[in-house]
Amino acid sequence: MAIKSFFLRFISVFIAALALLVYVGECDHDAWDVYDPDACKLHFSVVSDVHVEGNNAMRYKVYARSLQDIQKSKSGNDAILFLGDNTMNGFHGENILFHGVIRTVLRGENVMTVLGNHDVGNGQGDYDEKLNDFLLFSDAFFGRQLEKPCYVEQVNGYTFIVLGLDVDLDWLQDALDKADSDKPVFIFAHYPLQRAEMQGDSDSDTLAAMLARYGAEHNVFCFVGHTHMDLSLSRSFRSYNGYTQIYLPRLTELVGDKDNEPTKRTGDGLEVELYDDELVIRGRNFFRGEWIDTGDGETPFEVRYPLQKPEVAIGG
Repeated sequence: MAIKSFFLRFISVFIAALALLVYVGECDHDAWDVYDPDACKLHFSVVSDVHVEGNNAMRYKVYARSLQDIQKSKSGNDAILFLGDNTMNGFHGENILFHGVIRTVLRGENVMTVLGNHDVGNGQGDYDEKLNDFLLFSDAFFGRQLEKPCYVEQVNGYTFIVLGLDVDLDWLQDALDKADSDKPVFIFAHYPLQRAEMQGDSDSDTLAAMLARYGAEHNVFCFVGHTHMDLSLSRSFRSYNGYTQIYLPRLTELVGDKDNEPTKRTGDGLEVELYDDELVIRGRNFFRGEWIDTGDGETPFEVRYPLQKPEVAIGG
């Protein structure tokens, strides 16, 4: 296994380095930082739906340039999250490209990946084979020897829970029970948590009820992908009874006959900053190296959640 992991890392980095040289080049974005580096307790970046595809150079460029921008953070990142559909088809070669850039640009540090439906073929091909690839690359690049595509990590003392396409409710309940009750809990999934696929064989309301029950006394923030939802939509930030769910857009949103033309949204993702009394979520276009505004060219797009009673407030 160690030899296979080394080979995967070597070939992935080699191919990624060539592709970066040809399609991306050096990043000229300015360095950026959190609002208050001294007071910030936790800082992480979240993107979703990269859809790396071997025959789409522009999607690869957007992805690589976005990671280069993430790397420009002056304070660094405590974690970097990819919310699934990291590849278009779950092909081995696509996984090589996706993970090779992570290793080359981010050095593979503090990275957490979520399994998406496209990562297991989106209904095409051998599901088990593609799932095994996800687990294989998780081991080779991040040292996670997973039996299932779900896991828990502690980041700066805060609980990060990564869910698979289906949820083992007993496993999730155990993870919540073990979390520090005095600190916010962060959950990351590909599917929105209301989708039937997330419930497995359980009652469709069980997962939401579990989060509401736990969230009644604790701050629970769920980040999800899949919908490609625009950050500017009010329904992208939803506070339910006891927990908050935040929808991420598609990082590599493209248009045109050949699906190779960037839009204003191309490269959109989130920067998350935790302070003593609030969670601050800021919209950033990683592809262009710019903070997203509310449409007036001046007011930054941000959402602030007071930790005792989360409330959405967009604007500076």
